[in-house]
Amino acid sequence: MIEPPDKTVRKILSGEIAPEDREAAIAAVIRRDLFMADAGLMRMATLMDMETEVHDDNIYRVSVFPDGIDILCFGLSSVDSGIDGHYDKTDDLPNWVKERIAVLMITSGTPPTQEVAGVGRRISSHVYWVYAPERT
Repeated sequence: MIEPPDKTVRKILSGEIAPEDREAAIAAVIRRDLFMADAGLMRMATLMDMETEVHDDNIYRVSVFPDGIDILCFGLSSVDSGIDGHYDKTDDLPNWVKERIAVLMITSGTPPTQEVAGVGRRISSHVYWVYAPERT
């Protein structure tokens, strides 16, 4: 049985998944999120477009639950991402994450979902992909 993406994210964040297995685990989360967001259509063009527009190191998966928020950077070289982890409340999140989630919350969580340029994409009712701000 395949684990739900949120369970895999928690295992990555807690260190239960070995560093050598991190890349495959993140790739599985991305595939399942896109499958959900596209209502099962799994259009590969969407994934290809996102890879050319926004580098993986700039995409963060934000899961909002009653018991807190999980953030995971999709970048493979981001093992030491400064914001990866579990947060107890939204007040603890970096401002740029809160701002992007606020924008995405007004979009539909019903598949197929759409990207908001420069902000991210709502994947489901409680999962968001947010794009990090450009570094200058």
